[in-house]
Amino acid sequence: MKETEALWLASHPEILQKYRGQYIAVSGERVIAHGKHLRAVLQKARKIDPEPLIDKVPAQDTLIL
Repeated sequence: MKETEALWLASHPEILQKYRGQYIAVSGERVIAHGKHLRAVLQKARKIDPEPLIDKVPAQDTLIL
């Protein structure tokens, strides 16, 4: 996992709200691709960054007890 991107994503919960239920590709401090289908997100993202951070944003918040 790319540490810089993971830290940026963790510190910006508004990004997770915006892309609920989608795959997102992060490079540096920005989302470079998003969508419902992993393959399409990867193809678009790899045109910008050959090794982006890919994450699946849950459709809803999960409470772990």
